[in-house]
Amino acid sequence: NRIMKSGFRINNALRPLGWLYGLVTGIRNLLFDKGIRKSRQFGLPVISIGNITVGGTGKTPHAESPAPLLKDHFKTAVLSRGYGRHTKGFFMSDAHSDSGLIGDEPLQIKRRFPDLEVAVCSDRAEGITRLIDMCAPQVIILDDAFQHRKVKPSLNILLVNWHRNILDDAMLPAGYLRESVKGRRRADIIIVTKCPEDLSKEAMNDLEQRLRVKPEQQVFFTTPHYNKPYLIDDAGQPVELPRVPLLTVTGIASPALMKAELERQGHRLSSIDYPDHYRYTKQDIINITSRLESLGQDAAVVTTAKDAARLQDLDLAPDLRKKIYVLPVGVRFLRDADKFNKAVLDHVESFAKNK
Repeated sequence: NRIMKSGFRINNALRPLGWLYGLVTGIRNLLFDKGIRKSRQFGLPVISIGNITVGGTGKTPHAESPAPLLKDHFKTAVLSRGYGRHTKGFFMSDAHSDSGLIGDEPLQIKRRFPDLEVAVCSDRAEGITRLIDMCAPQVIILDDAFQHRKVKPSLNILLVNWHRNILDDAMLPAGYLRESVKGRRRADIIIVTKCPEDLSKEAMNDLEQRLRVKPEQQVFFTTPHYNKPYLIDDAGQPVELPRVPLLTVTGIASPALMKAELERQGHRLSSIDYPDHYRYTKQDIINITSRLESLGQDAAVVTTAKDAARLQDLDLAPDLRKKIYVLPVGVRFLRDADKFNKAVLDHVESFAKNK
């Protein structure tokens, strides 16, 4: 194994498998680039937000970030694959949807923005067609669709994790890359996510120059921004976290940032970490309750909005519900937030003017 300068580990023994994986994905991309395999375009703005690595770039908060900007001006829909759901094909969310029907991330978006149309479909072209027929959106946000080449988005946004720079990474299974870093040339906008709050302008400028492959590509930098917590059954009512022992319960790719934020606030933490997109069971709730009781009568649970979407599917005891706090995360641009907003709005408005 080799530890790269970005601080993460690459398994050199698996590099031959990575080369084979890279060959397969490279041929697939070449077929799309040459027009041998077709990418479908649509007559409305389609904004894709995704990455070329496995997990950990903060896709959902970034998929949510254009929503408040757009929804007050245009009828906006979000289309996701709906990873981890039990349903197949196209499914439109409503007030009664749960994570089993549409997946935890789309449910999180729907609960935060009830007036958005949120749908799931593994075939994004079919999903866009169904959305157009059902609710006639003026703009569609595609969640996690950078590799979905069957659709050619009108605006392609690529997310790159500051802590795992794609320029230093390797192909699966040796590293986390799902395709060659050359794929970044398809991006119109690159957002470097999970940056330190005190990231210097020099470091930003250096990485911006290294990431760009086309002069017209724009590069932005964001850092996680934690909003006020709320009790799991009171999403619209922000509260203060009590000064009691806290048990973090997470099933996400990168729980370390949330824990660091809570420790920065001076909280005492214990943790139960599950794999990303973990689907909780009744036995897990028994284990969580037992662990909570061991921390003392006043102890409380802190979880993420994505985990809350899955936990709410279970029959939680009322006493436990009163002790589960959700810490929602958003994103904050370290610079040029207005420039990013303008780029997105100008792109969508250009479609409206040309109709």
